[in-house]
Amino acid sequence: MADDLPLLYWDACIFYEHLNEEPVSPLRRQAIDECLSENKEKRNKICTSVITHLEVIPKKLDKDKEARYRGSFNSLYFFDIEVDRSVIVLARSIKDYYFVPPAADGSGYKILSTGDAVHLATAIIHRASELYTRDKNSKGGNIKLVGLPAASPNGKICGIYDLRVTDPEAAQGALKLS
Repeated sequence: MADDLPLLYWDACIFYEHLNEEPVSPLRRQAIDECLSENKEKRNKICTSVITHLEVIPKKLDKDKEARYRGSFNSLYFFDIEVDRSVIVLARSIKDYYFVPPAADGSGYKILSTGDAVHLATAIIHRASELYTRDKNSKGGNIKLVGLPAASPNGKICGIYDLRVTDPEAAQGALKLS
């Protein structure tokens, strides 16, 4: 039954990586390929927020890749999720929780981006088992997603919410027989 399947939430960067065949390690590429293969076999569900459609802009994709991107969201197993008031309320709470105002000298400022807060809230509310992202670099004062649960109280988002935030890699390389 589809409701018993793992629900995997994809951040926009995973779509870019896959569609643009960006240079990543073979184990990273294999992890996404395996996830998609399992999805085609109806062994998992993949979702994302509708804000991903804003983040994955057409000018960064050629027409064929844009068509593949849009065509991905056509089933019970690969779908987008609308942003509603409950997502916004939780996203605001998450963003506030992680906010660190700057010190008097302007240093130490930390903030979770609005997009990342919406992604986290959507994944939490819809009970995703994992959030796939490559977001592990702090830019300016932005807080990275990878490692966020581990750096939070009880290993949970905001010290409350169970959500694994994963920079997915395959456990081992695939054996290619020629």
